Amino acid sequence: MTDKATNKDIKPKNSIAYYDDVNHNYEDFWVGREYEHRAELIALDKLLEGRHYEVAMDYGGGYGRISSAILAHADRLILVDPSTKQLDIAKKFLKDYHNVEYIRVDEKDRIPAEADSLDLLVMVRVSHHLPDPGPTIAEIHRSLKPGGNAIIEIANEAHFVNRMRYLRHLQAVPKQPVPIGKNANGITDNTPFVNHNPKTIERLFSQYGLKPISKLSVSNLRHPYIKEHLSVSRMLAIEKFFQGKLSVFDFGPSIFYLLGKAD
Repeated sequence: MTDKATNKDIKPKNSIAYYDDVNHNYEDFWVGREYEHRAELIALDKLLEGRHYEVAMDYGGGYGRISSAILAHADRLILVDPSTKQLDIAKKFLKDYHNVEYIRVDEKDRIPAEADSLDLLVMVRVSHHLPDPGPTIAEIHRSLKPGGNAIIEIANEAHFVNRMRYLRHLQAVPKQPVPIGKNANGITDNTPFVNHNPKTIERLFSQYGLKPISKLSVSNLRHPYIKEHLSVSRMLAIEKFFQGKLSVFDFGPSIFYLLGKAD
């Protein structure tokens, strides 16, 4: 397999060029977040265990932070991101892999793949940027082969700490996406940031033909007090044990779904 290291530019209709902020370093965002990073790798390993795919896509994969975990279960990977800067970093970060294709996309709600062409699509840390996730979920269904799988991570507005806050104010968790600040993560203030209600997302999965197979609650111990008093190794041991058990309660700030393309 040859190394396809040249970006393919897709002409924008609904531009998302604000993700190509040259002043933002996504690698720096992960400094001090070893627990969150490794908790997500644990979730991916659990959901992909015993599975192997011919063609996988890391959609919104940035500099390839989780790409190697996907490549352990795929013959070929397509890494997609709207940032030229992140893709250039990814080519160095994944330099030992020669079965990766890099595609820059500058159009929202667009999966750069033919219909029924992907065996697996992974979308992690992207739902934060989708105030209207329906069109993207529809695109994921369109691009998957019959019998294909998707792993979709949802930024969870209904996590335990938030639920307690809503309860104190005698409020229900909103069904619609909740904005969490325009300047989150240090990116340009044009960048949308929202959290989602998992129940609403699950209805969208059903509406657009994606059937849940497994569900995990991830980064369950992501709290400053816990991180100050427990080692990363101890936190990860607890995390690994509880991801499946706590998913029933939508406990953590991230919910990972393994989905199949429904007939």
